[in-house]
Amino acid sequence: MVKRFRLSSCMIFFCFLLVMVSACSLPSSGSDGNSTPTAAGASSDTPSGPPQTVQMPATQTACPDANTARPAVIRYLALGQLQNLVYIYNEVPQNTTTAIGHLRRYDVSNGHKAEVVSSGLRIDQAQISADGQWVLFLSIPDPRGDTQHSAMLQLVRMDGEGLQTLYCFPKATYSGSPNSDKLSIAFQWSVDQKSILMSENTDNKVSQIFLLDVASGSIRQLFQDQNDTLYSYSVVTWLDNTHFYIIKQGTNGPTPPATVYLMDASTATLASPGLISILTTPTRMSYYSLDSSYDGTLLYNSYCLLAGSPFNTNIQVGPAAGGARHTIYQEKPNNCIQMLRAVSSNTLLLLMQISHGGTFENQIWKMNLLGDSTQPLTTLTSANSGQTGYSMNPTSQYPWSNVSRDGSYYALQARDPMATNQTILVCPMKGGDQIPVAVTNPGTSSVSLVGWTTL
Repeated sequence: MVKRFRLSSCMIFFCFLLVMVSACSLPSSGSDGNSTPTAAGASSDTPSGPPQTVQMPATQTACPDANTARPAVIRYLALGQLQNLVYIYNEVPQNTTTAIGHLRRYDVSNGHKAEVVSSGLRIDQAQISADGQWVLFLSIPDPRGDTQHSAMLQLVRMDGEGLQTLYCFPKATYSGSPNSDKLSIAFQWSVDQKSILMSENTDNKVSQIFLLDVASGSIRQLFQDQNDTLYSYSVVTWLDNTHFYIIKQGTNGPTPPATVYLMDASTATLASPGLISILTTPTRMSYYSLDSSYDGTLLYNSYCLLAGSPFNTNIQVGPAAGGARHTIYQEKPNNCIQMLRAVSSNTLLLLMQISHGGTFENQIWKMNLLGDSTQPLTTLTSANSGQTGYSMNPTSQYPWSNVSRDGSYYALQARDPMATNQTILVCPMKGGDQIPVAVTNPGTSSVSLVGWTTL
């Protein structure tokens, strides 16, 4: 709870004089005293006055030595005010033996598209930095040219400059989810942009979690499981710049009950990771989703069991660091909550599946947390329009991963198994029709969400 105090006029004047005197006595940034610390990613050669873009020096894209990482080369990029959605387009041309991954931007104001960078056979799990200037992603190299690595953790500035490889995952058997070609590798970039969490599951039995320091390139292992072939552990999201969530879940479907843990990156060691159990799903879930509140004090979670008759679905909330949880919203028996995201201090965005007997439709709802009331924003598919599936960003839960920086738009990705194509959609937060941003041709090309910036 934020406490507010009132001061008398005399006290306010005295405090003002005290602050002014103290300010005059403080050492300057260049003196021998302690200067104001800068966030990771801030550049010492950022010019004074109005922010100006700093030219990128030469960077390296080859893999660093095994079991090592490179420090990130960061230079400032001046951003604008126009809302831009960044997305992945993994292009697989027909009748060829190659493919290429693209990062692209879409300007909502004018519909203009721009290429940020192309890399590898495929790009996975891209995330935008908190300041909107950088994109971190996995690039899958062509095994015909690189037989030593499964994936490269790369970084590029939003203007396409400074492509660099920070770390390379060695060639291994990474067990993917049953219906996905994605590797069982996950990473999360902290809001202060100083730390990158990386988790991996190899040979369907060994889960590990590492912490990469962005400024120094040092790597520290935080966790390793006990060769469990039934479950895997992976990072979910940062709660703050020190604590983060991981999830223990089944390696094969149907998914057994999952457990969410909280870890402290500053104290976790391989011998003593310090897992704190936050919650466990009550049973095998068809859909399960969680996200922390804007201020980091609460953790929301939703689940839905489609096999239930009627559906068993609700939204729960509890302390972010663990404690008693309670239901804040119980949905109608024919409605299933597939995914939730906290997109503002008072708003949850909900992806819903509405059943109509043997058919269903998909909708996006907005939930007001102050009144526990919901408002449908748009119907994505009608009950008779096929089996198209929708998703918000599945790999990054920061608000800018799903909603524009000014809060006026959100984005979705859609997959139509009948037409074998995929689509990126932009939708007004106030409700209304979707705008198709990118559509793949029928085949094996794919698109996925990255997030929002301004240019």
